[in-house]
Order: sequence, then structure tokens, then C-alpha cells
Amino acid sequence: MKRRDFIKSTLIGVPVLSGGSFLANNQTESQEVGFSTDDRRCRLRELGIKIGALETGPHNAITDIQGVKVGHRTIVKGEGPEAVRTGVTVILPHEGNIWEENLFAAFFGLNGWGEMTGISSLEKSGRLETPVFLTGTYNVGIVYSAALKYLTALNPQMENAAPLVSPVVAECFDDFLSDTKSRQVSEEDVFEALRQAKSGPVEEGAVGGGTGMTSFGFKGGIGTSSRKVPGGFYLGILVMANTGSRDHLRMDGVPIGREIRGYQYRTEKTKSIILVAATDAPLLPYQLHKIAKRVALGLAQTGSYSHTESGDLILAFSTGNKILRNDRHPLPSIRAIDDFFLSPLYQATVEATQEAILNALTSARTITGRNGNTAYGIPLDQVVEIMKKYGRIGDRIHE
Repeated sequence: MKRRDFIKSTLIGVPVLSGGSFLANNQTESQEVGFSTDDRRCRLRELGIKIGALETGPHNAITDIQGVKVGHRTIVKGEGPEAVRTGVTVILPHEGNIWEENLFAAFFGLNGWGEMTGISSLEKSGRLETPVFLTGTYNVGIVYSAALKYLTALNPQMENAAPLVSPVVAECFDDFLSDTKSRQVSEEDVFEALRQAKSGPVEEGAVGGGTGMTSFGFKGGIGTSSRKVPGGFYLGILVMANTGSRDHLRMDGVPIGREIRGYQYRTEKTKSIILVAATDAPLLPYQLHKIAKRVALGLAQTGSYSHTESGDLILAFSTGNKILRNDRHPLPSIRAIDDFFLSPLYQATVEATQEAILNALTSARTITGRNGNTAYGIPLDQVVEIMKKYGRIGDRIHE
């Protein structure tokens, strides 16, 4: 098939492939397999818990940054040793063609026992050139390959371009709940996550790349939050949380992990977390590196101290400037906020990071996976009572 015919046979540049057993509406053949059917879940603020002082964005999500979209592909099937609880989450950084219109970005590795591909070139150039993909550890190669197919379908000239592009794919290990070695994510699943990407509210918890993740001794997964800062700018965070120990979990300073009673808890190997920060404030790469470091401060305030074997990887990007790939002007027109006005963005970063991680917890349902292993959704009734005890919320859950 000629390349132009291949592009015509795609949906927004994503191949429409047939023959798989997966449905096209982000549902699986057995959507309720392994999930608790009576586990009411909600976001942190629906419990009456507010982190920090700044106002959230309209959706309290990374998609409050205009143009940013998030898509998921959730894979839940099987039981016993071959149970699969995994998936893919994709962040589209803006509404245009990210390969042709790059964004300034920066990376910070708080602890490097994990993988995020494409970072070497990103650190050298200060540019984000691809969507950001989140998945389980053993799926990285599959997702990377699919990402290249997606990008070359949109950009036929890419094969002969210089410098070469390296997709950004980040991972956490989801083997407690999923048969990781069977590598059940397919290229078709990656394309479906891209097709599902949208603005507005973001589905959280056991969804997409977060399907098989556990966090602070409970079910973890995808979480997001945002803040509005002076000047009319927004900053949003999205996390794939697979981190921390129950005894260390804190909410708004409350040692809630030590206060929760019941729920079988088994100490597992140290875990990881991927954190992505986005803002429409015009920032340069060195400033985004400062933002990425403040993401680590927000992670710390949830009780994580970044274990030796934890992969705590942070990416930050700004939509405030779009850098055309083929623009070779020696003095490009670029805007940037003065460093002395960055402190509100730092505050927004710390607050939104905490809330995103906690939203992943409160949104995630109980799920049973590989070999009958169960990750329980954090008990929201106990969360409310404990937070009342410490004077953090009022007398009732907000409906």
C-alpha cells in the first residue's frame, strides 16, 4: 500500500485496524472482570477535602490547559495466573501536530529505577516532539513501535528528517495485578487510546495505563488535578501512581495510612510513579526543570520518600510557545515569564501534584487480578471520618 493510501485509510492519522477482539469504545469484552461492583468512588473534593489555597481549573484536570487531551485504553480480561489488568494512557500536548510544532519541555529524574524513552534528546533540545504515553513496564516496546507508526502516518516526511524523533513512553511495573510477561497491550490498543483522547473531564483510577497499578497499599492508577495562577494561566498534573507504602500515606498532612483499619495489606516491592506537568504559562526549558522539581515536593507531601528501587520520573511542558520544526530563524520570537514571577506556579505545582495522586487513590475501585491478588480501593468512609477527626473537613460528604 502506498503511503498516501495508508494515510487515507486512517482516522486522524491513526490506523483503523480490524481483526482484534477489543471494542472501539474503550470497553473490554469483560469490563467488570475483577472489579468490585458496589464500590462507590469519587474525587477528593467530593469528599470535602481541599488541598492548598489556589483555585482549581474548570475540570480540575491537566486538560484545563487548552489543547491538552487525554485518552485511555483499558485491558481487563482473564482470571488466575493469566489475568490481565493493564492498558495505555496518552497525553496529546496540543491540538496541532506536535512533531511539526514542538513545545518547550524538561525532565527531572527524582529516582531512576524506571524508564521514560525519548528523554536524552528532549534534555538536549529542550523540546517535546511527541505525545506522552503511559503503560506497564513490559509494554514499552510495543507502545514505542505504535507511537512511531502514528507519527510517521501523520508526517510522511519524518523518515528523512533530522534530527530523528524518539517517542516519549513511560512505565510502571503492574505485575501484582497483571500477567506482565504475556505483554497483552497491542499496537491497536495504542491507536485506540489516541482515538479516545479528548479534552474536558479525565477518567481516573483503574483506567488506561493505571489499570494494574497499586499505590500506598491500595488500588492506584491515573489521577489528575489543576490550579489557576495569577495572570490567567493554568497548571495541570497527571500521574500514573504505583508508589508508596500504606504507613506513609498522608492527606493534607494527616497520617491517614496509619489510621485506616482493616483491609488485608501485604508489603510489596518498592513501586514507581510517573508525573506529567503541563502549563500554558510561557516557560523556557530551564524554568520547566524548576517546575519538575516542585512536582517532587508535591509527591513528598503525600508521604512518599522515593525508595531506592522506585522509578519516580517527572516531565514538564509548556504550551506557551510553539516552536516550528522547520523554522531556522536565528532569532525566533519567544515569550517567557520573568523568574521573579514563578513562585505562584511553584505553589500551583505542589498543590496540584498532591491532589492528583490522591485523586488516583479515591477514584480507583477494588480490583482482583493475577493469582487472585486484590488491590482494595481506599475506604472512603474511613477517609472521611479520619479527616473529620483531624479537623480537615466538616460533618458530611459533599454530594
